[in-house]
Amino acid sequence: MFSQWLQSAAEFLMVYGSLGLFLVSFAESSFFPLPPDILLIGLSLGEPKLALWYALLTTVASVLGGIFGYFIGIKAGRPLLQKWIAPERIRKMEELFRNYGGWAVAIAGFTPIPYKVFTIGAGIFRINKIVFVVASLLSRGARFFLEGLLLFSMGVKAKEFLSSYLEIITVVVALVVMMLYLIFRSTKIIIGFRKLWIKSRTKLEDLYTKKISPLGAFGNYLIGGLVLGLVFILLFAKLAEDLINNELKLFDQIVIDVINLINSPLTTLIMKGITSMGSPATMIFLALVVLVYLRKVKKHFWDSNMVITALAGSWIMNEILKWAFHRSRPDIARLVKVTGYSFPSGHAMISFAFYGMLAYLMWINLKTKKLKYFFTSLFLFLVFAIGISRIYLGVHYPSDVLAGFAAGGFWLVGCILGLQAIRYYRSNV
Repeated sequence: MFSQWLQSAAEFLMVYGSLGLFLVSFAESSFFPLPPDILLIGLSLGEPKLALWYALLTTVASVLGGIFGYFIGIKAGRPLLQKWIAPERIRKMEELFRNYGGWAVAIAGFTPIPYKVFTIGAGIFRINKIVFVVASLLSRGARFFLEGLLLFSMGVKAKEFLSSYLEIITVVVALVVMMLYLIFRSTKIIIGFRKLWIKSRTKLEDLYTKKISPLGAFGNYLIGGLVLGLVFILLFAKLAEDLINNELKLFDQIVIDVINLINSPLTTLIMKGITSMGSPATMIFLALVVLVYLRKVKKHFWDSNMVITALAGSWIMNEILKWAFHRSRPDIARLVKVTGYSFPSGHAMISFAFYGMLAYLMWINLKTKKLKYFFTSLFLFLVFAIGISRIYLGVHYPSDVLAGFAAGGFWLVGCILGLQAIRYYRSNV
């Protein structure tokens, strides 16, 4: 009977759209029994593109309602407790809330536990207001944006998944977080970790002193480059494996849907201009300008050679990878004409290696910190924008671009290590 009443109330309030969702989300945090998830899911199924907006609205209203519940607890909660519960029991409850208040609110906000009980309890036992608001924002936001993201990306398919697994997922996540918290609160375990860290750090310091330090700055480049190169190659390998197993569709579709939100004639014009910065003609022209400047003006022969190596090597490597994976390009909503295979993105890969090398050379050669940061940020933004433009223009999947960044980053790291090895050799001959 009660569940039928809740369903009828949800259908009635859904007619009011965002206003109904806001009111229910606000009221549920302090006194109303209807969960806002019902309206959030119902409205998002009708308009999946607005799912993230509904998630934001639900989060804001729920936290505001929680603050209202907090003040209910301050004003009226304790007198009610004193009427119905023994003083000793109240003291124990207060001690528990003071010790775990922030965690209690966060867990209640994320899981099926009634959130309103904890908002009022937080007011009764005077939980720190900032802790309460932050815990509420994080937990409520995590729950509702998880629902919104699934509804945005999966549409109707998300309804069955949410109804079957959402509560289980939230409870499991909360239990894992609690276990980690309790583990790291354990003094014995912390001492054990500290001893292990001191022992490991000592061994690493000895290794560095004996094996790496004699190489000076090149030793630092070598260690950092090997670690970064490994990260790039593992990322590319993961994407390649998912491509072979046909597991990239959901990721690609979510990113494409998000980028399509900025679709407009002006944006298309801007994206065409940005993508031209990653074209072969533009980068070859820039490479020739840099080559002449470094050789004729600065007399940096090896720096100029490495710019050409970064550009030509990444292009050859990209052609080999495209031929190896044979992934067809997206076949809908293309805004520019292209040919060839799609994985990994040539624009993303080659621009990462080429502009990354230019940024690196400016970083090591410029004297002013402001100029170093400016040009590094500029080139990083340009590379990222080129990748976004390829997705926006419909000529690459997001996973193509990410794989291009990974492969280009790997080649860039190799070029930088090569340049540093040459410098180390020349300075020690």
